[in-house]
Amino acid sequence: MENVLSEVKHEKRKQSLAEKQKEPKWILPFVTQFHPAVPNLKQILMMSKWNLIERQPLLKEIFEPPIILYRRGRSLKDELVRAKL
Repeated sequence: MENVLSEVKHEKRKQSLAEKQKEPKWILPFVTQFHPAVPNLKQILMMSKWNLIERQPLLKEIFEPPIILYRRGRSLKDELVRAKL
């Protein structure tokens, strides 16, 4: 136990609490309407198309894998009920 504690690097409190600079990366959001009949979209994008970006050295450094975002589709209630009275 003493060996482990002796290896811990004790820094000043202000340095530890300071915000660390991160290199910005672009996260590509892929927004689509949810439908239960659609297969796993993330697998399709990652397996078949993402390797095109990973092959390019510059694009590989800039982009991270996309995030799949679903939005709610319009329901029958949305079609039949008016928002304004």
